[in-house]
Amino acid sequence: MGKVRLMEFVKYVKVRNEKFGAVIFDTLNEKVYVTNETGKDVLGLIAEGLEGSTLVQCLGERYGEDSSNIQGEVTEFIDGLQSAGLLAGPKEDEQP
Repeated sequence: MGKVRLMEFVKYVKVRNEKFGAVIFDTLNEKVYVTNETGKDVLGLIAEGLEGSTLVQCLGERYGEDSSNIQGEVTEFIDGLQSAGLLAGPKEDEQP
């Protein structure tokens, strides 16, 4: 059985932090997405390898919010990234 990888950006996605938030470049499909500061923080935590409840908990602590209050919005944001084909995983590696 393969090793499970965490959620990560697909290889053709580049993220650049800006003063207002972040810009996501989908170089394969030549699309650009823009986020606010909160979106930038979510993208940063994904890049650090965090996901799921750990990511939500970290954001809650950062913004002084109860994790249950932001769970839905964070899940919706991540689902949008996955639907746009910007995130890969979690899935199993092919190698043993």
